[in-house]
Amino acid sequence: MNAGVTTGLVLPVPAAEDLLAAVGRRHPEAARDGVPAHVTVLFPFLRPEKIDGAVLRTLRELFEQHPPLPVRFTECRRRAEFVHLHPEPADGLRRLLDHARREWPDVIPYEGAYGEVEPHLTVSIRTSEDTAERIHAESGRELPIEAELREGWLISSREQRWTVVERFPLAGESTVH
Repeated sequence: MNAGVTTGLVLPVPAAEDLLAAVGRRHPEAARDGVPAHVTVLFPFLRPEKIDGAVLRTLRELFEQHPPLPVRFTECRRRAEFVHLHPEPADGLRRLLDHARREWPDVIPYEGAYGEVEPHLTVSIRTSEDTAERIHAESGRELPIEAELREGWLISSREQRWTVVERFPLAGESTVH
């Protein structure tokens, strides 16, 4: 990886791929080229030259401490041009996101552009408000989506081409009985 690459940490949500593909077909301006359906852990993450063996070990240990996370996306929310799915339960996701933020306190989610960010799955962003309103209504009709988040990904992007650099299983013991 080099300086022209952006990195991020995400939890892939393959169960939501069909929804995002349908949104992209109906609203090409909202298509998220090459970005898999995901819940963001930290974005942007570290500059590529700072990702070394120690960072990868820390990432592996971080994700291994958290169990796979069963979630349901039952609610589609909208704020201006931003449309997203809200996961329930969100507590396990919050714990994982908080853990990552404690490990890298200098990495500010979305460079502080959105303030405090709750766990979510982005459906569309930066469209017109009219388009966002239509996407919000259409996406809500395709819920619920059930998923089990089983791994974290370190991803990189250059010119909107996303690649998975490393995968980290969620392997901790569940505290829910």
